[in-house]
Amino acid sequence: MSDKGSVIVNFTIGFGNNIFQYCYARILAEKLGFNLLHGAIPELGIKSQVVEVDKSLDTHIVSDNNARLYLDSKNIEKCNLYVQGYFEDHTFYTRYADKIRSWFPVVPITNKKDLILHLRLQNRLVQQSHLRNHVLVDTYVDAISKFDYERLHIVTDAEKWDLYGINDIEKIRYQISIGPNPASSSPWVSVKDSLFYVNQLVEGLNKLDPIVHLNGAEMIEGSGGLRGDFMGDFNLIRSFDKVMFVNSTFSWWAAFLSGASHVSAFKPWKPNKGVNSKNLGYTNLPGWKPWGSVYDLYWGKSR
Repeated sequence: MSDKGSVIVNFTIGFGNNIFQYCYARILAEKLGFNLLHGAIPELGIKSQVVEVDKSLDTHIVSDNNARLYLDSKNIEKCNLYVQGYFEDHTFYTRYADKIRSWFPVVPITNKKDLILHLRLQNRLVQQSHLRNHVLVDTYVDAISKFDYERLHIVTDAEKWDLYGINDIEKIRYQISIGPNPASSSPWVSVKDSLFYVNQLVEGLNKLDPIVHLNGAEMIEGSGGLRGDFMGDFNLIRSFDKVMFVNSTFSWWAAFLSGASHVSAFKPWKPNKGVNSKNLGYTNLPGWKPWGSVYDLYWGKSR
């Protein structure tokens, strides 16, 4: 136990978010020689860690606004650092990639010939803040064509991979309304817009004859939209050497931890968030190449 101080992180909603928070806090604690206190991520073998905090020390808040300052600091006096943010900046992690991978269970890459595309749908079909960041289906097809692959696999949190009807969208709305991200946090888009987008997406990608992996488990209450067997999806992505995704921290971490040699993330990430959009689409690791631009967003282009 260190007498220099402690780094304390309280996890928010979201599996991918929690991995960012844990990794940032651990990097910071190890660099400073501080104690690390955090909750559990049981799906990845991370047990909660609790030590007694020296309450006589000064307290500082580490947020997204000052995260780099603390990480780059060479000398920080004894204190307690409370980590409160999302820390979705690839430059915090790429230089520690091998070290970070050693903190988590290994999932061997077993498929080097095919391409896997992760599609986060569900609440992203019905809430404005998410649908505004969806991409035109033609852009998907073009980006997929840049890969040298034998067969396309699609892994998604959707309950079905077929044409959607009004009842399907209403069901998603209901599931979201009783979860941690209700309509109050982001207004619904019209049912018409949701149907138009998801159906042209399904029809367009089906022309590529994909193998579709559906997660039919029930949504986990309070998870931010994850389904019961989400680790099956996570580890499936990790088992591929060719990975493509849009703007999901879930698939970003799956690709990062896998060490896949061909990875493509949507370059602008979430451009409709403006200055709050992250730089994860520009991740600088061997074999990672961005795809798409702000001109490839669905919203307002194909409606």
